[in-house]
Amino acid sequence: MAAENQNSVYVNMMVDAMKRKEVLLSELLSFTEEQEELLKQDELDADRFNETLELKGTRIDELGTIDEGFDAMFKMVEREIINDPAPYKDEIQTMQTLIGRVSELGMKIQALERQNSERFKKYLARERKIIHDYRLNSKTASGYYQNMANTHKAEQSYFFNEKK
Repeated sequence: MAAENQNSVYVNMMVDAMKRKEVLLSELLSFTEEQEELLKQDELDADRFNETLELKGTRIDELGTIDEGFDAMFKMVEREIINDPAPYKDEIQTMQTLIGRVSELGMKIQALERQNSERFKKYLARERKIIHDYRLNSKTASGYYQNMANTHKAEQSYFFNEKK
C-alpha cells in the first residue's frame, strides 16, 4: 500500500511538471512573439532583443530540468502504470491533455523561431551591407583627399604671387 501511495505522489508530481512545462512554453512563445515584433521594426532594439534571448535561455534551462525530473519520475512508476493504470486514470488523462497542449506550443514556437531566424539573417545582411558601404565610401573619400593633397603643388597655385 505504501508503494501505491508513493507512486500516486510521483504521478501527481508528473502532472505538476507537465503543467509547469506548459506555463514555461507559453512564456517562451510570448518571448518569441516579442522577438518577431522587434525584428519586424525598421530599427532593431538590440538591448530588448538580447533581454528576450536571456529570458528565453533561462526558461529553456528550466524546461531541461523539468524534463529530466519527469523522466526520472516516470522510470520509477512506469511498470506500475503499465501493469495497473486504473488507479491513475484521471492523472493519465490530464497528462495526455497537457502533452497535447505542450506539443502544440512546441510546434508554434518552432515555426516562429524559423521565421525569426530568417528575419534575423535578413537584418544581419542589411547591417553588413551598411557597414560594407560605409567602409567603401570612407576608403574612397580618404583616397580622394589623399590623392588631392599629393597633387597640389605650391608653384601651381592659382593665387601664386609672382611679384617677389
